[in-house]
Order: sequence, then C-alpha cells, then structure tokens
Amino acid sequence: MPAPGEGNAQPLTGIRVLDLSGDLGVYCGKLLADVGADVIKVEPPGGDSMRRTGPFMDDAEPPENSIHWRHYNTNKRGITLDIASDAGRALLRRLAGNADVLLESFRPGYMDSLGLGYGHLSDGNPGLVYASLTAFGQTGPYRDYKASDLVGFAMGGYMYVTGWPDTPPNKLWGSQAYHTTSNRAFIGILIALYHRLASGQGQQVDVSMQEAVATTTEHVNTTYNYTGESAVRCGFRHGGQFVATWRCRDGYVSITTNTQKAWDDLRAWMDREGMAGDLMDERYSDRFILRGELSSHIEGLIEAWTLTHTRQEITDWGQANHHPWGPVATAGELLDNEQLWDRGFFYEVEDRESGRKVVYPGAPYKLTGSGWRFVSSAPRVGQHNRQVYCDELGLSDGELQDLIAAGTV
Repeated sequence: MPAPGEGNAQPLTGIRVLDLSGDLGVYCGKLLADVGADVIKVEPPGGDSMRRTGPFMDDAEPPENSIHWRHYNTNKRGITLDIASDAGRALLRRLAGNADVLLESFRPGYMDSLGLGYGHLSDGNPGLVYASLTAFGQTGPYRDYKASDLVGFAMGGYMYVTGWPDTPPNKLWGSQAYHTTSNRAFIGILIALYHRLASGQGQQVDVSMQEAVATTTEHVNTTYNYTGESAVRCGFRHGGQFVATWRCRDGYVSITTNTQKAWDDLRAWMDREGMAGDLMDERYSDRFILRGELSSHIEGLIEAWTLTHTRQEITDWGQANHHPWGPVATAGELLDNEQLWDRGFFYEVEDRESGRKVVYPGAPYKLTGSGWRFVSSAPRVGQHNRQVYCDELGLSDGELQDLIAAGTV
C-alpha cells in the first residue's frame, strides 16, 4: 500500500467537486475526495455547524477540535462563502463554471431561489453533474417534509424491523440513514460522470434519503409485496433465524447455522458436553424448526451452552469446521484488530494542532491500481480561501480582503 499522499493518479484525479452539503451528504464528499477528486468544502463564513458536533479533541481549539468534522472532511480543501449574498452567489457561479460536480443538501427549491439551481448553473457549464440530497427527493407530496437521520431510518422502513418482537422499533447506532444516502449519491455521481464521458452532458442527480434507506431492507418489502406478510423484529436473530448472536462467558458471539451441517455440528458439540437437552431428537434434524413454536426452547438451550464458553473458543471451533462464526467486537477490540491493521485499514497521522498521532479509518476495499489514499487532514476554517479565490479564480489580494470584511467570505 502506498504511503499517504504517494502513488499514481487516483480514479477521480482531475475531477473538481464543490461540496456544499451538510450532514446528509458530507460522507459522499469524503468518498469522492478519498479516490482523488479535488473536493472543495464550501462553508459559511466562520465555519460549518458540523464543526460543533462532538466528540472533541481536548488539546485543539474550537472550531478545529471536532473529531466528527475531521473524520468526514479528510482529503478536502476548504473555503468559506455566504451563498445567500449577492457577491457570494456570483462567486459560486464562477466556481461552478469550472467544476465537474456540485454536491448540496439544501431543502428542495432553496438553491433555485438563489439562482443557483441545476438549471441556472448548467447553462454556463453543460457538463456539470449536480447532486441534490434531500430527505424525500425533489418531487412528490413529501418533498417539503423535514427529516433527521432518525426520521429517514423510520420512514425508509428499516426501523420497524429493527429491535425485539416485544419492544418498540429501534434505531441502529450512528447516522446510518445519512451514510446510506451518501453512498447512493456517490454511486449516482459516478454513473453521471460515466454518462458524461459518452455524451458530454451533465445532469442532476436527485437522491432521496427515504428511497436510499428503503433499498436496504433486504427481503422485507419483497416478502410483503408477494405474501402480504409484514416482517417482525427478530432481536438477536437475523430475519431468517439461522444467524443469531448469543451471550457467552466474555461477551457475545454470532453463530450462523444456515446449512444442515452447521446446525448438526452445533448440536453435536453441545451433546458432547452434555448440554444439548433434547436437541439430538430426530424432530430437531429439520433446521427449519428454528422458525417454529419450539424456537424459544432451542434458544434457551443454546444460550445456556454458549455461557460456558468464551467468544474465541466458539469462533475458533466454528472456523476450524468451516462455519461462519465470529465474536462481537467492541470498539476497543476493533481498533486493536490485527486483521484491520495488517491490511492497512487503520493508519496513523500526526495531528497538525497537537502533534500527536491520530488513528484514522481507511477504505473497505483494495484496488490493484491506485485507489483510496489519505492526502490531507480536514481543512481549517477558510484554509484554502487564498488558494481558490486568488490563485485559481483570479481575485486580487485586495478583492479577497474586501469580501472578508463584508462577511461574504
């Protein structure tokens, strides 16, 4: 793996992106920057509100100490601009004239009201790919609804099937709806750029958080469409009930019994230790019985047995017998995981503010050519104003100072 900042051109080298997005799209901008795009993060003067999102580094000063901001804005350059002002709108039009992609997550109609919508900016740059990420899309009866990650997860259909059968629907940890939307936007942008290679034309990419989440519900929608049956929350089990997570002596372990051999091997191991109960009876040979009325009885026997073993004992035995069994890792264990470090997923960078080593996560893929690479830490507020406005856009030093004094930059 090349050292950070070294190596050949990346897949999106030469592609310039204006990233005006908030929480909904900031990860999309990072994905583009991580594979070589020149992503310019456009913040309001004084800094983006995401800089106030914790956790925070104790030895760095606000607004440069948000770990949240630093993670989602690596490899980007940063400028400040008030796009609601006349001068700010004029500057954004000039910047968009030389951009390949514009990424935004404002409410539907807002950019149009400023004269900065796709129809306005594509007039001066027909090849522009204009990605708009919103809660429910640019059209439809919900287009003006407000939504958070929580609402996106709920109205996308995922929350209803997450949790336990006897509890209200639950939310997954973190901003999963936002991440899913950014992932889908990343794909849409790449498709639009590929289309531009053949046609020379850009287009608007309209991404709905609700639709992005709805695509992740696996069998839930399909099953209902064809059978009329709603999926139920399965708690520690997968929907198919052949994958489950069990308490053991030192935490939790996931055991997949999606084949007859895996189920037979599990109950045989329990039997050798005198803990299989009646699971060796012929009626339990049909692993589909796990779906039936005896599931609670089976689960009670399995958990009584797993509590006598450690996660590693169960994992080692399962893997040795070619079954996909594994421990549930804590955050600390994930950071210390030898597999992730060996493959270069985690890497250390010296923090510019404190001088200490900071660990960053990398990409979940490897390319034989030049792919993902860490090039730079997240930008400070307005760090690249002079570089972008003066060196690249042609403003004089005096013009930049006047814009700063007016609160435009």
